Amino acid sequence: MLRDREIKIVIVEDDLYYNKALKKYIETICDEQIYRKYNFIIKSYLTAHECIEELEDDTDLMLLDYYLVNKDDDEVLTGEDVLDEVNKHCHDCKVIMISSQENPEITDQLKQKGVVQYIDKRVNTKNRIGAEIKKLIQQQYHAA
Repeated sequence: MLRDREIKIVIVEDDLYYNKALKKYIETICDEQIYRKYNFIIKSYLTAHECIEELEDDTDLMLLDYYLVNKDDDEVLTGEDVLDEVNKHCHDCKVIMISSQENPEITDQLKQKGVVQYIDKRVNTKNRIGAEIKKLIQQQYHAA
């Protein structure tokens, strides 16, 4: 079946287990039987550096962790650093920040930089992510 549009979703999460679980969950909720018009391309990265190196200008949606630990890199990058690169290159990309950081000033700063939603990892995360993705798909692409 021919699809009307590709929707590119990127996950940036340094915890391997959580990364894989998020990817599996996103694949489940972005079921092409439900969204028949769309072909979903879902990529995941464990580090900020990997994501930035492979960032595509036509990325539609990013799920981004704030704390990104990578012991192999000399330069420590946060989700905010990734967000800055997204803002430079992916002008239409919607970013959902997923983190357990608790500083409301950081959360406000991220929203001012364009984060469409901040989701606390400790509070009903999967349901909130699913609802936000469905809402964004419906708003952006007028899906049923």
